Amino acid sequence: MNSYIKIISCFLISGAIAGCNNEEFDPTTANTVILEAYLYAGEPVDSVKLSQLIPFLVEDENETYEIEDAEIFITWREQQYKLVPTDGYPGYYHYSGIDLEILEGEQYDIELEYFDESITATTTVPTAPTDLEISVAEIEIPPILSREDLFAIREIEDVQLLWDNTSGDYYYVLVHNIEDNPDPVDVNGILANRPVGNFQLITEPTTLDFYNVRGITLNQYGTYEAKVYKVNQEYADLYETSEQDSRSLNEPLSNINNGLGVFTSFSSQVVSFEVVQP
Repeated sequence: MNSYIKIISCFLISGAIAGCNNEEFDPTTANTVILEAYLYAGEPVDSVKLSQLIPFLVEDENETYEIEDAEIFITWREQQYKLVPTDGYPGYYHYSGIDLEILEGEQYDIELEYFDESITATTTVPTAPTDLEISVAEIEIPPILSREDLFAIREIEDVQLLWDNTSGDYYYVLVHNIEDNPDPVDVNGILANRPVGNFQLITEPTTLDFYNVRGITLNQYGTYEAKVYKVNQEYADLYETSEQDSRSLNEPLSNINNGLGVFTSFSSQVVSFEVVQP
């Protein structure tokens, strides 16, 4: 499951729920389905979450509960593909086969029946970022053996990612160490923020055409992958609207018919770099 989307969608969808005030679809009158579904070009379908909104009597206070018994289908090229619940992740669904391909430029529809309603949505996968470049293929970081070594770490160069964005689209960046057991830069645990698990950095969506990965933040040795994701329009709209005052919203932040949430898609390009000892 894409961890970035799990993190940031909580904020965006929560804002959408708090700001609902639409005469045609009022989530305070009934149990409301919340569908959060994300497709990634070239990757398996495993980021589909289904829950229900239970409104409280107090204004702007709601509770959500995972839905684990729904039948969800994705339609691609007039063929339906049934999703199944994901073990260990309540409310999440995935496609267990290999014949559902997520391709750039292709349209995908999602549909389920719940609360006697047909919940549907559509997304078209964007094209991947183009002309992605990286400033360095390898950087040297000396190990931190004592507090005196912290002064040398401050001089570590940054890793700059550059891509074409003449149209001002939204992108986000995911950087992570892909080693099985990466060695820490902070050998003796001098710093309080010594990492648990592999390093991972996730940005918010941006309309810029570059991102600087601070060299001082790279706290493990080994190979890093840097993925730049192009964000689809419906997600960009949701992100932009989340910046508004919820009291000014006139309709749900959603592209889900008969429900709330978002069904969207992304595509990415990847580069890699190495962090090594001098």
